[in-house]
This record gives sequence, C-alpha cells and structure tokens, in this order.
Amino acid sequence: MALTTRENLEAELVSRLQVASNSTLYPSARITSIIKQSYIWATQLVIWHDLVRSRCTSTVAGNEYYDYPENFRSESIIRLTIDGEPYKRYNFEDYLAFKKRNPDSNRKIFASFGRQFFISPTPQSTGTDNLLVWGAIQADPLINSSDVSIFSYNKEEANEAVIKKGMSIALVRSDPAVAKQEEQDAIALLLKLSSDEQKNTQRNQRLAHPMMSVPDFFGSTSSNYLYGRFAYDPEEIY
Repeated sequence: MALTTRENLEAELVSRLQVASNSTLYPSARITSIIKQSYIWATQLVIWHDLVRSRCTSTVAGNEYYDYPENFRSESIIRLTIDGEPYKRYNFEDYLAFKKRNPDSNRKIFASFGRQFFISPTPQSTGTDNLLVWGAIQADPLINSSDVSIFSYNKEEANEAVIKKGMSIALVRSDPAVAKQEEQDAIALLLKLSSDEQKNTQRNQRLAHPMMSVPDFFGSTSSNYLYGRFAYDPEEIY
C-alpha cells in the first residue's frame, strides 16, 4: 500500500499494531491523533527544502535585530541578503563572540535567537524591501483524511519514518523498548534523507569558487583569481 495520504498512514499504523479498525485500545480518533503528531514531528526534525520560503522586509537604520516572519519556524533562517549581498550565518554565541572581538568589522554575518535574527554590521540606512530571508515554514497539518504529506512523491521513505514514530507513540507504555527503537529508526531514516537532500544540493559546484582548499604556505596573495587561492574564505565577498 502506498503511504501517500493521512488515510494511508493511519491504515498502515493500524496494520502494524495488529489491531482491528476503531478498536477499543486504539480508536480511530487516537490513530488520527498519533499520525498527526508524528507527521509534525517529522517535518520539524530538520529543515526540509520543501518547506523553505523567502520573505522580504526592509532594513531600519540603527537596528541590529529584527522579528522573524510570522510563519517561519524559530531559528530556521538559513540565508539572508541585504541589497543583494549575502550574509554568512553564525551560531548566536559565535555571533556575539565575533562582535565582541571585532566591534568595527565589516564582515557580513547574521544569527538567529528565538524569534529574532541579528545582523552585522548594523544597517546604517533604512531600506525599502531590501532585506531578504529564507527560512522554514510550518508544514500544513494533515487535517483531512485525503491530505497528502510533503514527503509523498519525492521522499516517500520519510512517510515510513512517520509510521515508525507513530509506533513509538502508540507503544511507549506497553513496550518501551520497542517504542524507543522505532523512534531511533525514524530519526536515523529522516537524518539520512536530509543528508541526501543536502548532498544533492551541493553537487553543483558554485561558480567562481575553488574546488579545493589549499593551505597557505607562502602567505596571502593579492591576486583576484579565486581557484586554488591561499587564505580564501568562500563566504567573503571579493
């Protein structure tokens, strides 16, 4: 049976639990609740490309931090540009440490903390729709039995992980060991699929960027030619 819709996922979960439909132990409403919960868990475990969206806003002179777009998941912004210039993403603690060590640096960086994102250098002018961010939105819940998961038709193995997480939830009291194993299997499967997704994205080598990292044995070069360049930072703007 294809695991495509919420109805398919529910039927498969019932089958693996080896219970009758709408049983007293697992009534239909409980099965639906488990699948919905498992699906949201699977969509939030990592940042899936299918859930990444871009949003446009404006810089404000003197403002270092900005509120997240309403439908973005917290701390999910993966890319940011201002006036078309890309900024490098930092962990928030590393961002603060860098700012402390380099208060006058012009390196373009950003970081997220909770429902806000921070930009350095602090914008010195107010722009108009010049700040573009990419982040992950919340997946739509499987409200109707015919609703299709984001994994159907492109990452169907992830729907298998939803079932495994559902088994984990259903068995957590009656068989904790099996429940733990099912969740671990689900996590491993989703992480593998996410890794494969990242590798597929990275296969296309960025233009005008070096194919390898070369140690600087002779000191930095002033050449603008980028291939094999010493002291090269692929995130710097040349």
